[in-house]
Amino acid sequence: MSTISSVQIKNRNVAMDVIRGVAVLGILLMNITGFAGNEFFIAMNDSIAGKLTINGFIFKASSILLSGKMRGLFTLLFGAGLMLFISNKKDNSIAVADAYSRRMMWMLLFGIIDGYILLWGGDILYEYALCGLMLFAFRNLRVRYMLCISFLFLTIFTYNNGKHFNENKNKSIEYTHTTQLLKEGKTLTAEQKKLREEFQELLNQHIPISRKNADKIIKEIKDDYIIHHSGYFDVFDKHSEEVFEYESQGFYTEFWETFATILLGMALFKLGFFEYKLKFNMYRLLCFVGIPVGIIMTCISLKLQFRTQAELWEQFSWRPFSTFWFESPARILLAVGYASALLLLCKVNWLKSFLGLFANVGRMALTNYVMQTILCSFYFFGFGLGHYGEYYAKGLLLFVVIIWLLQITYCWIYFKFFTMGPLEWLWKRLTYGKGFNKTSDIVEGI
Repeated sequence: MSTISSVQIKNRNVAMDVIRGVAVLGILLMNITGFAGNEFFIAMNDSIAGKLTINGFIFKASSILLSGKMRGLFTLLFGAGLMLFISNKKDNSIAVADAYSRRMMWMLLFGIIDGYILLWGGDILYEYALCGLMLFAFRNLRVRYMLCISFLFLTIFTYNNGKHFNENKNKSIEYTHTTQLLKEGKTLTAEQKKLREEFQELLNQHIPISRKNADKIIKEIKDDYIIHHSGYFDVFDKHSEEVFEYESQGFYTEFWETFATILLGMALFKLGFFEYKLKFNMYRLLCFVGIPVGIIMTCISLKLQFRTQAELWEQFSWRPFSTFWFESPARILLAVGYASALLLLCKVNWLKSFLGLFANVGRMALTNYVMQTILCSFYFFGFGLGHYGEYYAKGLLLFVVIIWLLQITYCWIYFKFFTMGPLEWLWKRLTYGKGFNKTSDIVEGI
């Protein structure tokens, strides 16, 4: 049986490291609200204030430019990393499958630790590992089949998440009809009463929020605040329920997009996208056309979302589609567009030193991702500094920028003394065993 080992430092794809570094830093800006406090006031800031505020502008700008896009970028790189891991092995023996499966299983464990022990309910390592195990069987498919399957899964995901709009729109029609029947003094059937109650509950979730729902939200926020200012085990009890739900039933309803995006990353790698094997006009097209189109689609989606009852009624009166049908394709388009833009930037000589800072972050993406969990849990939760619930968007943006600078500086200093990050070293050691070459470096990343 041939010996399976990792790749040497000189063989790293620096552009992939840069993209991965930008993605792992960008992900923090989206994840931070999950650590810092109840997201209701952050997301609804402008609707509650009745005008555009600085906090609302920051939230909306980050939603348009980064929300879901950085995770999409990270996911594309994970798919490319899977292919890189496989292609760097010189054969197609059982030893490759063995190393690959060990790699995914250890990532699965890292994800469980990140979710349960380190208390991050939005962990992606677990989901990546399960999808990675399934996607090994797709490694030898032709690119066109990879792309077809990826787009099929993305279509299914987009449709499933958007079909609730039409269901609710039909309920609004029935609600209007039953309102007229009641005015005429007619008796409603049991089914009509049920549909009416369901739509009334939907209405009550939008401004002006019903007293019942307002009391429920206030109670949830207070309970959240108390729990997250308590000790570790109180926070653990709260988060473990959420993580369990997400990593069991939730996985099977939400994995479609992750699976499809990883497969898209695998296809792009096989096309030579990350190695500049496509025509440069294609990169320019994806960058200078794909990014503006993706942003416009995201803006349309954000504009058409309803937060008040008046907006809900107005848009049900004419809109035949879900905003998710714009939002989901836009995320993928922007992720690919951002990757293209970064690949073009990596060709600019005078930017190489600057981009090298992000490449350092990407070289230890696993360490940086878990480090973000540790820093945020310690800073916001009660067993640490206890700042949970104290920040709006402005404060959170400043906090994220500080973490960015900290991680960029840490990686820059770290790689002056070591060749790979601490968790990368551990992951590699667990994958290859004692015999791995300690002077080599892992290029696959997460």
